[in-house]
Amino acid sequence: MPDHATPASAAHLSRAHVDSWLLSLGAEVGENPPSIEELRASASWRVTKPLRAVRGRERLSRVRSRRLPFRLPSLDASSDLESSREALHQRLRAIEPHLLPHQPSAHRPALSVEELLGELCARALADQSSEDSEHPRASLWLVIVAVSGCFPDHNLLLGLSRDISEATEREAVARILHHCGVWATRHGSAQRRISVVDDKIVAFVNLTGRFGFNSGVQRVTRETLARWYPSGEIELTVMTDDGTALRALGESEADRVIAWNQTKSDDTSELDDDDFALIVPWRTTLFLPEIVSGTNALTLGALARFTPNTCVALVYDSIPASTGFAVPRLENLRFSTYLSMLKYFDKGIAISASSAEEFQGFTAALEAQGLRGPEITSVLLPIEHIPETDGADEPSADELPLVLSVGSNEPRKNQLAVIYAAEVLWRRGLAFRLQIVGGRGDTGLTEIGEAARALRSLGRSIEVLRDVDESTLSRAYKSARFSVFVSLHEGYGLPVAESLAVGTPVVTTRYGSTAEIAEGGGCILVDPRDDDEIVEAIASLLTDDTLLGSLNEQIDARRDATWDDYAVAIRASVTGESGALA
Repeated sequence: MPDHATPASAAHLSRAHVDSWLLSLGAEVGENPPSIEELRASASWRVTKPLRAVRGRERLSRVRSRRLPFRLPSLDASSDLESSREALHQRLRAIEPHLLPHQPSAHRPALSVEELLGELCARALADQSSEDSEHPRASLWLVIVAVSGCFPDHNLLLGLSRDISEATEREAVARILHHCGVWATRHGSAQRRISVVDDKIVAFVNLTGRFGFNSGVQRVTRETLARWYPSGEIELTVMTDDGTALRALGESEADRVIAWNQTKSDDTSELDDDDFALIVPWRTTLFLPEIVSGTNALTLGALARFTPNTCVALVYDSIPASTGFAVPRLENLRFSTYLSMLKYFDKGIAISASSAEEFQGFTAALEAQGLRGPEITSVLLPIEHIPETDGADEPSADELPLVLSVGSNEPRKNQLAVIYAAEVLWRRGLAFRLQIVGGRGDTGLTEIGEAARALRSLGRSIEVLRDVDESTLSRAYKSARFSVFVSLHEGYGLPVAESLAVGTPVVTTRYGSTAEIAEGGGCILVDPRDDDEIVEAIASLLTDDTLLGSLNEQIDARRDATWDDYAVAIRASVTGESGALA
């Protein structure tokens, strides 16, 4: 941003003009709106019908779940006007020190809403015309946040930027009010208050803060931030329900992130967005340990594109794009919006070297769009040894050895190949139990369950368990002679790490991230597309106690990173500063 001060001649609208705008929020936009018959006869009405239906259902669902309060128009216009003025003034004052390099406030009288609005809009107009600024529309982005109470998406910011490009200062203020009024009306954001954060890292923990489930991504987020947050360097945020802004967390939401335990697994946040200030990152770092999609990705993508923040994301895998046939179609669509956001980020920290290679390919492809894309590095996820769990005793001598296959119900997990290998060995006369454990996944994928039922009807010892808790999963790993995880494509391969963490050897894929984990020992590597290799690897671990003992010794000798190590490495990668966490 240029160092020159905003001219004292900045055009100010009258109080009556601003008050009229505030009163209009929530009313019809325009003096002569078309009739409903005219709207329904238009091409745009027909084209947007599916989108209106989807958005209508989403808003109704939010109202019913009390995540989007239903408000009737207020009968006290004067009270609404005064509270709206106060909220607008608070937001404008919050951004003032970041855009207007005035003398210290003690030597400067407080500006009215109209004066402050005029000077801030004049600054945004001047900055977007400056050739010296790396982010010429950053000031306009911040002004939109203050005036509308919403973070702008790409279309809003670009449209407004073009609309004011040849305008006088007074015209620019009026046009900014007009554009922002549409958003403030649509999202009911006139009463929001903001806090501009420029001295902490702003971490986005929307799923982790709002919900108690603890999948792979949420586990990484919680384990990392639970160790980093006490340093005082982190400001936790979630997205508002309408997807238009970051807000502070309530106490219960923060506990789900930094103090999670199994009792919180079914938690869902019921807090009202309006009870919390918006958090506006400015000249700081935005850190995304979660995957973002949909409207949230559009909002954060515009923030990354237009503001002077450094934006860093943990990136997990590119499976929805590169192995799209193996995931539900909705995941493909969500991932496309995620990539549309990520391309404006500064850095991506992959969870494995294999994952990093994939995202480096994505970054290289962005050259065709004239974009630099994020710098991609990697920090391998840790292998944290699981504490002993009651009920996980060694199997008795007369109990069949257990072969364990852990993985969600997805084709890429390749569990049908494991079932096939087991049936081949049962036919050879080997005696063992096969247990398949993991998430239920797409209910339309029934092959695993059907194959298991068919084999049980033949007297085979096969069991499928879905959506088990962590203690059950831990007991399964400890009870197994070995585990099998021959996935076709992974960003990391958590079942391999979990098995090694309890001292259980693994048959796993010889390429990608699983091979990276296996480098420390304790694994037999196979080609997951070669059924014969899988069969022989399982047979060898069922029949060769010497080989099994050797793998156990390798596991005992491993010196793997812990979550403490991982949190330190992530902080160093995000901040560029080494050293232990406070």
